Amino acid sequence: MRRSILIYCAFVCFSLPFLFADEDAERIISKLQNKYDSIRDASVTFTQDVVFGVTKAEQTFTGSLLMKKGNKYRIEFEEQTIVTDGKSVWSYTKANNQVLIDRYKENPNTFSPDKVLVNVPKNYTATVLGKESIQKRETTILKLLPRHDKVNLKWMKVWVDKDWLMRKIQVLDLGDNLTTYHIEAIQLNVGLAETHFQFLPPPDVEIIDLR
Repeated sequence: MRRSILIYCAFVCFSLPFLFADEDAERIISKLQNKYDSIRDASVTFTQDVVFGVTKAEQTFTGSLLMKKGNKYRIEFEEQTIVTDGKSVWSYTKANNQVLIDRYKENPNTFSPDKVLVNVPKNYTATVLGKESIQKRETTILKLLPRHDKVNLKWMKVWVDKDWLMRKIQVLDLGDNLTTYHIEAIQLNVGLAETHFQFLPPPDVEIIDLR
């Protein structure tokens, strides 16, 4: 599950054509649109909780995300790192002491940390569910439902604060696996260097180049 979430990471989308379910949702998404249109790069730390649909087993990971416009991102967990410069993707797994290198391929129907932590998916209807306090911040909860069956999830919820930043995201996929992202910190437009989006394999690692 962890690898399936990460291995198909794709670029951060910056156009959000929504069909709105109510005026409050329309206003919030419009503010989010304006906020994320201004993003040049972002640094995010988060916790990812996964509850598997069949077994009900639970797993928790802590991670970080660096992203920059131009389909560039770097996602780091304790045991796995995924990096792309918009042309190639490096996927390094410590346990296997292996790096997979492939061409970057956009897949708009998959969801991964780089997409959901600094973005909202396309072509979803949005409704307001209510309010909730997260880390002493008041947030508004939006539920997003897909407008077509070409995506691999049933619904998504986002918790949006008064600064128009998402502080929590939940995704229920078609296998009833529930993934929750708790955003610990987010910084926008920090001037990330291009070197963050290149990967230098550790010594003695096995390299499998699929390009």
